[in-house]
Formats: sequence, C-alpha cells, structure tokens
Amino acid sequence: MSEYFQIIKGKISDLKVIDTSLAVFGSGALNGLPAISQALIGDNLAAASQVATSNRYEDESDFLNSVQYFTCKIGNLEVRGIFCRAFFRNGDQVEVVVEPCDEDGYFAYALRRPIDHRLWLYPWAMKGSKANNKDALKNVGLFILSIYLCNLVLIIVASNNLDDFVFGVSIITPLYILLFLIGYFWYKKLLGGGSKEADKIFATLGYPDPKTVDMEKEILEVFINNKSTSDPDFYFDTTTEEYLRKDPDGVKWVTFYREAPPIPDYITVIDTELDDNLEDNRI
Repeated sequence: MSEYFQIIKGKISDLKVIDTSLAVFGSGALNGLPAISQALIGDNLAAASQVATSNRYEDESDFLNSVQYFTCKIGNLEVRGIFCRAFFRNGDQVEVVVEPCDEDGYFAYALRRPIDHRLWLYPWAMKGSKANNKDALKNVGLFILSIYLCNLVLIIVASNNLDDFVFGVSIITPLYILLFLIGYFWYKKLLGGGSKEADKIFATLGYPDPKTVDMEKEILEVFINNKSTSDPDFYFDTTTEEYLRKDPDGVKWVTFYREAPPIPDYITVIDTELDDNLEDNRI
C-alpha cells in the first residue's frame, strides 16, 4: 500500500448527496469505509437511500455519526466519499485527495476548494497522529490532575497525622493513574479515529510534518492570529459566493486553511482540465 494518496483536480459535476450514518459502514471501522462504499457503487443512490431511511430515527439523534455519502464526477472521473456535510456544489473548482477503488472510480479522503480555502476531511481526520496524541495528553492530563489535586487537598484536611496522609495518597494515586490511562486511550480512539488517514492526507497535500498538523489550530490562525476578514491582506477573498454561502447544520471535520503548501512532485496529480477526454486510467 502506498504511503500517499493521489490528487484529482477539476470541476465538480453530477453531484448527488445522501444522508446516512457512520454506523452503517461498520462499528468504528473507519479504515473499511473505502471497501464498504463499493457495495453502493452498482446502485449507489438507491442503496444509500435505503440505508438512510432504515436508520433515520437513530441518525437524527446521533450527531457524531451523522454523515453524508456523495458521488460526483471530476472531469470524466467518478469520485465518491463520505464527509460530514458535502455542501460543495456542481461547478466548484476543487482538488480532491483520493485513492483508486478496486473496481472503478476513486474514494475521496479530502476535498480542497481553493477559492475560499475550505477543506473537507475524512471523518475524525482533523489532526495528525502526533497532534492528536499531544492533545489527548494535554486535555486528559489537565482534567485528571485537577481532580487529583482536589482530592489531595481533601486528604490533607481529613488526615490527623502523616501516616493517614501517606495512606490516602497511596490509595488515590494508582487510581488516578489508571483513570488517566483509560481516559487517554479512550480520547485517542474516539477523537483520533482518523489520525492515520490524516497523516496520509496531509502528506499528500505537501505539509512538511503531516503528523503534527492540527486543523483545529489552523482555523484559529486563519481568523484570530492578527487577521480579520476586513484585512486587505487576509488569506482569501471573503466576498466570493462560495465563502458567503451559509453552512448547513451539524458541520464537523470541515475547516479553513491558511495557505496551501505546494503539492510534492512525487504525488500523482490528475488534472482533468488538461484533457477534457481524460478517462479513468487507474493510475
């Protein structure tokens, strides 16, 4: 398996979107999404529609699992994928990070729209693996430490002598270490479920250190770090129709980026506008 994806450039056409749920594609089996999505290729919209209908009531109350399955064409190439909300449109000029499917077409892991610096990402793939580990360590560590210190104060107050204090500390310390480990690995699994895909996505897009990329911090850099949409040197044109479109409800794993790094020469890039008759050559 290649350590990089491929990139398809061009305009979106024949876009179709179906509401569904991550639960449909396997319990936590994010790595299986490309293979499972191929089951929908033959009659993809009918199959996805049945899936969405049969799970409608569960999906409505499941914010984390709510996603959209989409199919479209970039030039003559068929692309399908699963994003939280596929609110790009026909005619949008995009760069799509893809992997060839076993039979035909491509599965999308990310979609970048340069005109307004939007980036749609594979579920849970907002951070590289190192960034996710660091975030888990920080958030879980601070939470557990704050509770531990509160309990330590209570032990000091309740202790009549040094022996009582030592006994109390010896009881709660292993307990909180265990709670930290449970919380740390749970956080990594839940919020970092797409980190391996994120590493590969960001490497394909040319980020120098893809494992440390954190798009949650990137969006803060876009709008907060000495920048505003009224700044004439803002990162992108905020008067475009694409930027002014209202986002749908429930958006997650969709972000803004500051400046796109150059795509490395060793990445396979298919520019569908260089040849309007380009066929799916399964590179």
